[in-house]
Amino acid sequence: MRNSLVNYLKIDFKRLITDKKIVITVLILLIIAVIDPITVARHFSNNAQAAQTIGQNPFQFWMLMNSVSWGNHIYNTAFWIFAVLFTGLIYHEDKNTSLYMYQITRGGKGAYFISKFISTSTLSFLAVFVTLEINVLMTYTLFPDTVHKTEQYSFSIPQKGSFVYDAFLSNPMNMVQIYTLMNALAISMFVVFSLCISMLLNLKNRYVILIIPVIILYGISYIADSYPSLSLYNIRIILQPLAAVGITGINWQVVIFVIGGWMLVNVLLMGAVFYKTRNCYD
Repeated sequence: MRNSLVNYLKIDFKRLITDKKIVITVLILLIIAVIDPITVARHFSNNAQAAQTIGQNPFQFWMLMNSVSWGNHIYNTAFWIFAVLFTGLIYHEDKNTSLYMYQITRGGKGAYFISKFISTSTLSFLAVFVTLEINVLMTYTLFPDTVHKTEQYSFSIPQKGSFVYDAFLSNPMNMVQIYTLMNALAISMFVVFSLCISMLLNLKNRYVILIIPVIILYGISYIADSYPSLSLYNIRIILQPLAAVGITGINWQVVIFVIGGWMLVNVLLMGAVFYKTRNCYD
């Protein structure tokens, strides 16, 4: 199985990195990551009064923190869409061609599905992590003053007791890195979630396969937002740095519970996929 898995991974990674949907998604993320801090810096260069009042500390302006920037709006609005696009519809394309039967009879069903989960989650994690790190690098290059702090800066400090408070106290960059890693991890989890949904539904229409996971994820997020008692456990809230500033109770226990819960959901869905496809000819 090990050799089969390695061969599958080579094939899947090659297909994914050349897939137009994934290439476009990565390009969009790169454009947002690079252009967003440039436009913010340009705004302040044309408005000296705002720069003096708000400050020029980069911690205030990295994309995940700067909730008023256009890049932040696009990233958060399209988060679920990015997750689905990162699947590359790789299983759907196999299932609707001769590739599916050819691959599972050649190398085994188990290695085939494991490769799909590993390749899509790994590629999406790396793509999001790298683009967010590029944004951090751009922001800290354009806003090099990490010493001076205005009153406005205080509105970016996480609450005492939040899961990133100690990291912030040691060095604000530690908090930046925690959120970068968490966002990359989250996107990879929801890529696997979306892939499982497409495998379980096994629909022929590619657009329906793209839309259904997005609707499910938006629906879950909407329900969580609709009830104040659930909003604390909404992963889309947890992934936004300003939530640690404005919402009480987002500690490590909550974060581990929510991320662990979604991982458990993925494990159950993957189990359902293996059960559904136990007959490789289905």
